[in-house]
Amino acid sequence: MAPSVPRIGSMEKQGENWKYEESGSAGDRLGLPIPPLQVDLSDDDIRETAYEILVAVYGSNPISFRSMSMKLDPKPNVSKSLTSSAASQMKRAFGLQSSGGSSEIQRSSSFKPKKNPTISDVLRVQMRISDQSEMRIRKALTRATAVQASKRSGLIIVPLELLQNIGSSAFDDEKEYVSWLKRQLRILEAGLLTHPLVPGDGGMDALRLKQALRDMVDGHKTAEKTKNSEIMQMLRSAALGRATRAHNGEYGDFLHWADGFPLNAHIYAALLSACFHTVEEGEVIAEMDEVLEMIKKTWGVLGIDQTLHDTLFAWVLFQQFVASGQTAVKLLQLSESLLAEVAKDVKGNLKADQVPLLKSVFSAMQFWAERRLLAYHDSFPGGASNIMAGLLAVAVGCAQILQEHVSREPRSRGREETNIPLSRVDVYVRSSVRTAFAQLMETVDVRRRSFKGADAPPPALVVLAQDTMVFAMSEVDNFSPVLKRWHPFAGGVAAATLHSCYSREFKQYLSSMSAMTLDTVAILKAADELEKRLVGIAVEDAAECDDGGKSLIREMPPYEADRAMGDLTRRWVEDNVEKITQWIDRNIQQEKWSPGSNKDNYAPSAVEVLRIVEESLDTFFAMPSEQYPDLLQELVAGLDKGLQRYVTQTVNSCGTKDVHIPPMPPLTRCKVNKSWLGSHKSKGKSGVQRNPRKSSLSTGGDAYSLPYKCVRINTLEHINTQLQSLEKKVQNGWKKDQPTPTKSGRFFGKTKPATPPVTETPIDSSLTFQKTRSAIKEGIGQLIDSAAYRVVYADLRDIFIEGLYVGDVSSSRISIVLEQLYVKLGEIAETSAVSVRNRIVGALMKACFDCLLRVLLAGGPSRAFREEDADLLKDDMYALKELFLADGEGLPQAEVEQVVALPAQVLTLFEISSNELIQIYLASMGQGSKTSSKTFSIPPTTGKWSAADANTVFRVLCHRCDDTATRFLKKTHHLKKAAP
Repeated sequence: MAPSVPRIGSMEKQGENWKYEESGSAGDRLGLPIPPLQVDLSDDDIRETAYEILVAVYGSNPISFRSMSMKLDPKPNVSKSLTSSAASQMKRAFGLQSSGGSSEIQRSSSFKPKKNPTISDVLRVQMRISDQSEMRIRKALTRATAVQASKRSGLIIVPLELLQNIGSSAFDDEKEYVSWLKRQLRILEAGLLTHPLVPGDGGMDALRLKQALRDMVDGHKTAEKTKNSEIMQMLRSAALGRATRAHNGEYGDFLHWADGFPLNAHIYAALLSACFHTVEEGEVIAEMDEVLEMIKKTWGVLGIDQTLHDTLFAWVLFQQFVASGQTAVKLLQLSESLLAEVAKDVKGNLKADQVPLLKSVFSAMQFWAERRLLAYHDSFPGGASNIMAGLLAVAVGCAQILQEHVSREPRSRGREETNIPLSRVDVYVRSSVRTAFAQLMETVDVRRRSFKGADAPPPALVVLAQDTMVFAMSEVDNFSPVLKRWHPFAGGVAAATLHSCYSREFKQYLSSMSAMTLDTVAILKAADELEKRLVGIAVEDAAECDDGGKSLIREMPPYEADRAMGDLTRRWVEDNVEKITQWIDRNIQQEKWSPGSNKDNYAPSAVEVLRIVEESLDTFFAMPSEQYPDLLQELVAGLDKGLQRYVTQTVNSCGTKDVHIPPMPPLTRCKVNKSWLGSHKSKGKSGVQRNPRKSSLSTGGDAYSLPYKCVRINTLEHINTQLQSLEKKVQNGWKKDQPTPTKSGRFFGKTKPATPPVTETPIDSSLTFQKTRSAIKEGIGQLIDSAAYRVVYADLRDIFIEGLYVGDVSSSRISIVLEQLYVKLGEIAETSAVSVRNRIVGALMKACFDCLLRVLLAGGPSRAFREEDADLLKDDMYALKELFLADGEGLPQAEVEQVVALPAQVLTLFEISSNELIQIYLASMGQGSKTSSKTFSIPPTTGKWSAADANTVFRVLCHRCDDTATRFLKKTHHLKKAAP
């Protein structure tokens, strides 16, 4: 079967132009751009008429038809045999596959080919003309040619001559004849009345022809009996009258009966279809060159020139490419080459009557090609191919012809000339990329579910950014090289389009973003990375543009992910610092400070505080916030302030050491009598014999006792030891080897990071916890002093302040104090951290010796000492000293000696007689060495005891149990005596 041009589409006339409309499905179907005939003629009718015209041109005696613009070449030898030497020059140029026409003839069982078929045989078979029909046509046209010899040369209307010379007897039955006759009459109607080359429907010749055609149909039997009947003569006269009308005001030796548009286009397209294989779609016959040469001889009859030939042949080739399932790439390339020829032909030489055909044909081809190019990622999922390149060439070629030559739009002054290939490809790229991006969005959820091994699938925008990046690289690798032929920076346009597509989704997310979360950070990072890659592609691809790619970059307004990250990070820093402060206030109020909460005896709240601080740093460094060092300083300052607050509240609730020291009793002189001493000796003895251990521990269970204060001290010490680690984390936070935190609740949690690498790089002072360090240093000192003085002045008050040396030294020695101090040292050893243990013991030692001096110098009226008590006091002081030395296992001896030096110095005064003490006192007061009867003021108490201090000497005299001291104090200071 010979290929035919299917009538799938239609043309709708709009004014003087034809608009292409495709019917059928939106698949690979391709409509016919040639407007349909307004006469009832089928494809078979057109095909048979085309063959009849071809035979008329190549009869036994060649019939010459000339147009105004051409002269026909001499008739070729159409009877030459087909041989292997008749290779097609066109096929060689484009590498087209072929199937021999002779083999097709042999495969067609309905025909009986000659042994050596000719080109005429090939054409007959290709156009599905039977031997009987061909014989009938040739005989009739031979008779017409014989008659032509007596008439003017070149005047023949093929349907008219066939009607004149073929009767019903030439057909097998009447029905076939009537069908044939009506076809011939409809051809005349189409060519002379409905679609004439010479416009104008009025006039007597038109009315006469219409009447003749009606009469011919009604009286065909009569006309057949007398071929020169009145009806036939009327038809001939009317047809010739129409065919010989002047075209463009000129008359010539030619007839216009089949050269009107679109009849001539339908007929010529049917002839061109004979070049293609009748079975295998998309393949040409081996005799294509010879067939084309024969077809070209019909140009005079059909009013075809080189431009129209190339246009229609480009269309037929393109249609055959589509019919082949878009596999015959060479046909597409040949169609492309013909478009180039048309562009050359019409450049400044386009005829007005050719415009409708060119516009409809190239619009249809462009429409079909662009429908695939506007979504070329779907049309060519494997990447650009020869087919895509061919369709690009066809679409761009059609667009250039239509816009530069056919449309003839006037260019306004100052308007820049449009680069049509670049503008069209730009449209294709943007459209296809947008379509592909929409498909990426539809598959995001499926892609998210494909992620395995994670705590949770990544956010949709992260997956979309990753897919977009992969898509962009694929575009650059697989499509841009082909598109660059027409668009030098097609890859950059694709990148800019992807940037815009993702920007729309990202901006929508930003508008609803309110808090810094793991998803937020991941999305901002992904958007920032995607933008950098896309901008990089655009810059690299458009580097050779006239403007260096600036116009393309202007199409890519920044996502401002960094600004959004900065705003969110700043907001997060502020909120985080505020929440940490609130958390500290709440938890420190709930803290029990109980020993034994953990093996190191520090508060659980400190562990949580440090965890929150460390987690905050990890969270900050997990954000893409490296460009915001000021925010890091703000965060560290806030965390430092929070830790300082924790330390301050831990210390302040315990008070200072001064709260435990009772006020000094008023200075009095001792009343010396044995009964008084005896009574106080009894009280002192009985006081000493009370259960001192029970007394010392009676207050040990409250939140401010020694073990609980040791927990506070340990807590501050633990925080202090962790500050260096936190500062290292701050310094190394943006290094690549830092661990990535994982989600915990709304905000970031973390996996325990690896120990940061040791570095000698000095840490920026603005990124340290100096306020916390200072608060810890001061706080630990205050807590240690408070704990030590609490033990001495509160826990041991009964036996130390109120019991030691009361009444009589010999009966209330320091042994019971030492016993309880030993217990306290055990508590310190059990509850305090090793790093602060000696400091606590040292503070306790200092408090003990301070208290001892207070007992000796400000013990109140219950303490009275004699010279002979000095040795006992020294022994007690030595025993207290040995307690803290612990046979070399306690405090360093130098530290102990330093603390003991002052009490030892003061004790030398207790060895001196009262007279000597009086002399020393008077000398220190500037009163000379003799006793004066003059009274003078008591020296002020400075609290800084010393053997050279007047107040210290005076206090020793006040506690001296002898008459000399009593008389001196009474005489010089009128000092009252102690109450009995």
